[in-house]
Amino acid sequence: MFKSFVVLSVLAAPVLSQTAVSLLIDFAGYQSSGTINLRSTLNNVSTKKGQTFHFGSTYDTGVSTASWTKNVFSTFFNHIVAENGCKWDATEPSRGTSSLTECLAVQSYATSCSASFRGHNTFWHAQTPSWLPGSITASDLVNNVIPQHVQQEIQGMGTSVTSWDVVNEIVGDGVSNGMFTLKSALQCVQNKKDWPTQTSDGSNTALVTDLSFVHAAFSTALKYAASNTRLAINDYNTGANDAKTACVLAVLADINQNAGVPYNRLAVGFQTHISTSGFPSKAALTANFAKLAALGANAMITELDISLPSTSSANERLQAAIWGDILDACLYASNCNEFINWDTRDDQSWIGTAGAGTLFDSNGNPKPAAFEVQARMQRFASGAPMLCATALGTGSCMASGPTGGSSTTAGGTTTTHTTTTPVTSPSGCLSPLYGQCGGTGWTGCTGCASGSTCQVSNPYYSQCLA
Repeated sequence: MFKSFVVLSVLAAPVLSQTAVSLLIDFAGYQSSGTINLRSTLNNVSTKKGQTFHFGSTYDTGVSTASWTKNVFSTFFNHIVAENGCKWDATEPSRGTSSLTECLAVQSYATSCSASFRGHNTFWHAQTPSWLPGSITASDLVNNVIPQHVQQEIQGMGTSVTSWDVVNEIVGDGVSNGMFTLKSALQCVQNKKDWPTQTSDGSNTALVTDLSFVHAAFSTALKYAASNTRLAINDYNTGANDAKTACVLAVLADINQNAGVPYNRLAVGFQTHISTSGFPSKAALTANFAKLAALGANAMITELDISLPSTSSANERLQAAIWGDILDACLYASNCNEFINWDTRDDQSWIGTAGAGTLFDSNGNPKPAAFEVQARMQRFASGAPMLCATALGTGSCMASGPTGGSSTTAGGTTTTHTTTTPVTSPSGCLSPLYGQCGGTGWTGCTGCASGSTCQVSNPYYSQCLA
């Protein structure tokens, strides 16, 4: 992500900034205040998943809140990615000169916190060194510049890297606006109108006229990365049932076919820079993760933050509901084992303090979303089924607490709930096309709109399909 500016993701979702939501932290048995030590819960999640669950955030050296940051990476997160230290401008300041000082420093910091480390990124059209784009030819770029850079970085960082964003933000935003006619992987990338398909960003002068630069990056990464390191295409405005997500999947298929990278080495990084008024639905994320699982590829949440219009209690609760839904989609997917929150606290967030987009406020205190994250993990680790989509509001989804747990209403009274008491779907309720209609723990609509039927994708998710 940019150091300064990137357009926030606006995905198909209802405007819900004042919607009342039901949260797990409303129930006795789940923590909703104080300090959080998430490490034991993360261990339980990993045991339940049968593989390590990497739950992390960004770090760059020289952070102003060193003591707080060390504590949060030792107690709350167990995974670290360099926000800027591993990008091209930091790692190859002059052509052929590898400079991994900052990238290695972040990796070393992760080790000191008993945290794992992921790589971000080896190719991006932004934050390039001063010698790029330059006047380099397409042939030189594809055959020499990219392979050399990818080899230097991946080989230099060693084998203890969970995944690499091999290419970052290469699919055009224009495909998101209902342009389903853009079917080929090449069209999807050319729609971006950025280097290197153009001589420079927005120039409209063609440079590389095929996907050879993508193939060069991935084939080199495959050669030098450890056998258990996943190789990702990473992009924003993804995860919904839309053309841009379809484009990313098309590019992934092209990489598999034309760069010779097996699906069991590939991944899609869903950046998920979103807001409370625009976010991918839990149903769509679950469906897209399942598509990747069917191929043998991994799904990752790589850059999550959720900006708020204000820090009202209602907005912070909706933020927590969205965070919980996205985390659930990953937890309950067999192929999602990396979940990165972009920036650790609001005063260090790239979207600014006013956006309040992280799990911790500007004083370093955990927000409702942080407690909800812990509760969702505890629920998953206990073997309980996935919750309904809480971000849709109380009219569509009511959370259920631990057996015997109670929730506090706005008036201060309590009502006892148990996980064994189902919530009946409203009479005559119909889910829209591509909406969720069933699955273990589903309490929403079980019927489908005219022209679609409810079809089972997995035990936890059924979807209305034509």
